[in-house]
Amino acid sequence: MSNERDPELERERLLRQLFAHAEPRQQPPASDTAEIRSAVLAEWEAVTGRRVFVRRAAFAAAASVMLVAALTYFRADPVATAPAPLVASVERVEGVVTTANGSRLGLGSGIIARTQIETGDSQLALSLASGGSLRIGPRSRVVLAGGDEAELLAGAVYFDSEQERASEFAVNTRLGRVRDVGTQFLVRLDAQQLDVGVRAGRVDLSNGGTSDTAGVGERLVASQGSSDLRRDTIPTFGPEWEWAERLAPPFDIDGRTLGEFLAWFEAQTGRTVEFGDAAAERKREALLSGTIDMPPLQKLSAVLSTVDLTYMLDGERVVIHSR
Repeated sequence: MSNERDPELERERLLRQLFAHAEPRQQPPASDTAEIRSAVLAEWEAVTGRRVFVRRAAFAAAASVMLVAALTYFRADPVATAPAPLVASVERVEGVVTTANGSRLGLGSGIIARTQIETGDSQLALSLASGGSLRIGPRSRVVLAGGDEAELLAGAVYFDSEQERASEFAVNTRLGRVRDVGTQFLVRLDAQQLDVGVRAGRVDLSNGGTSDTAGVGERLVASQGSSDLRRDTIPTFGPEWEWAERLAPPFDIDGRTLGEFLAWFEAQTGRTVEFGDAAAERKREALLSGTIDMPPLQKLSAVLSTVDLTYMLDGERVVIHSR
């Protein structure tokens, strides 16, 4: 009988000695155990075959780390420990805005589902992963239930679908559920009432067994203790919308035409733009350059000055003239 030991059994014995002192952990699935063992044995054989002691020792330490790390990975349910998907990110923030657990939100902060946002005297804008902009006003508390739904506990939110979305967006409150249909709308909630105003598109408001639809320039009001919905009018521009306009998403003018910028301006302010003379209108295709980041109305003045134009306000109309 040969005195030489079976090579496969010898490798198994060495590995058992190597990990004899490892803390017992929950075993990974059999298929993964086999894969890990196979990889470790292959590398062990390569190292021992070279008979270089230093390298064997280095690999022994590395192999120990590999196996412990692999076993640690499988201790918990992979589904339960998977990171929660981001449903939004902070696009603009003015002041100090925090989550319910006290974490401060900054530009670019990611938001996961069920995060409660508290603005205090500040405000912020979120870019939704599912598309669109959700802006949260001062003294507001909002829970972002997901990319398609938010719960307004108090304060005000403004939603802009921006482009065609694959799904509708809804705002839930204790006084009703607001659902958009390709829309820009404002929702305010206080102790006594829910107020929904529409700038573009339309919204559906459901309050218990009552529901109604509001279109451009309309508002619906649901009051505490009543199932009735009151209809009224709301201007699509001006003071009621100014806080949301300040949170408009950035528009990089560099390399864009004046016409493209003016379309963005109209969408963000609810105002319509007209040219007061032919010379001004000929500059619609003028290429802009540089970087200007301001609220829309101030940005309009700055941009027009770069192409030697000016403007005047006439209600909801913005009339552009040559200088």
